[in-house]
Amino acid sequence: MTLNKPITIEATYRIVTPMFCSGADQTSAELRVPSFKGALRFWWRSLMWGRVRDHRELQKKEAALFGASDQRVGQSQVQFRISNASLEPQVSKGAILEGGRLLGLHYLGYGVMEAFDGKSTKAGRLTRAMIPGGQFTVSCRFSRLADPDQIDEVRRALILLGTVGGLGSKSRKGLGSLTLTSLALNGSEQEESQSIGERLAKVLYELCDGVPDWAAWSSRSRVVEALYKATRRAVDVLDALGREEVHFRSWGRNGTVLGQPSEQNFRGDHDLSKGLNAGIEYPFRVAFGLPHNYGKGQQNEVAPESGDRRASPLFLHVHHLANDSVPLGIATFLPSRFLPEGDRIRAFGRSVSTDVSESFWFPVNALLDRLEANGTQPHPRAGYEQFPDGSEWWQKKTMLTAKEVPLG
Repeated sequence: MTLNKPITIEATYRIVTPMFCSGADQTSAELRVPSFKGALRFWWRSLMWGRVRDHRELQKKEAALFGASDQRVGQSQVQFRISNASLEPQVSKGAILEGGRLLGLHYLGYGVMEAFDGKSTKAGRLTRAMIPGGQFTVSCRFSRLADPDQIDEVRRALILLGTVGGLGSKSRKGLGSLTLTSLALNGSEQEESQSIGERLAKVLYELCDGVPDWAAWSSRSRVVEALYKATRRAVDVLDALGREEVHFRSWGRNGTVLGQPSEQNFRGDHDLSKGLNAGIEYPFRVAFGLPHNYGKGQQNEVAPESGDRRASPLFLHVHHLANDSVPLGIATFLPSRFLPEGDRIRAFGRSVSTDVSESFWFPVNALLDRLEANGTQPHPRAGYEQFPDGSEWWQKKTMLTAKEVPLG
């Protein structure tokens, strides 16, 4: 009897924004299979809410496909190998990215770079080494025991990663964005649409109702596509997205944010952090993730009581096929259960619960609506009444033009 020939998928990606990916030695940037596999597994899980609703069943399917240390599960049904890597020379820790002038990008990269100028800081100074750009191919070789559904799931996740995702630290903030440029099945090139909407329509499963238990695609997910006509550089697009976010979210210092008057869209958050009577128990901006630090010590911190963080449900990405093509900024919102059932947050020394109704997510929806707004106030959503009277939070500060990408 002739055994079936193993199936191989080869996906080629372009690194379009600075990537902060490394192994144990974080002074050196390195493109690694474990990092890629981890990112792919995340986007695979995000797809599976349309097929699996139970955590335990999801874990079984993930272990059966990608392997687990449990001997009863066995090895992965797919092996990964990176080849044809053509990477730009890494930039060492301490270098100043773009001369410190991309303040929106520096804001998004806070942690892997310094965000602002200060007595001992310089905007854009790298705290870790980075890979500026390049391209590489990932070969995914499936075992003969892999079933057609598993192969198709990996194919979908490979496309999704190269459409809205990235690799390395701060990939949710758009750093390390990957653009899929080609996909081949057993050496046969597969035709992939360059339209973000068409790509997503082909890879997403049913967009089910309800709130997912993990970061996943559902009927509440949103994708906004943003164009910046003044540039062909991906970092400029990410900078513009970062500027919009910092202007929208930040209270500022001395009444300004990045040299412009502060919008002060979240007055209640500010007053609460100062110990004033704000009429709220926790900052509205927790919807963007936790922790928040408003000063030194736990009395100035907002964080989950169990665990140390809640990752942001908003994913930024820059899609850029080639240097002479137009880069697109992609903002993806995947609302899900905010904290495990019964968990609370610690806000300025007090234990409080969160009511994650539709209005809870209004700050994230408002940022996306702001990107789409053309100088007129967007249609009201639940929670928008929380903005201060007279606020014009929808007024963009950059030349981005954006539109909603239909999903399903």
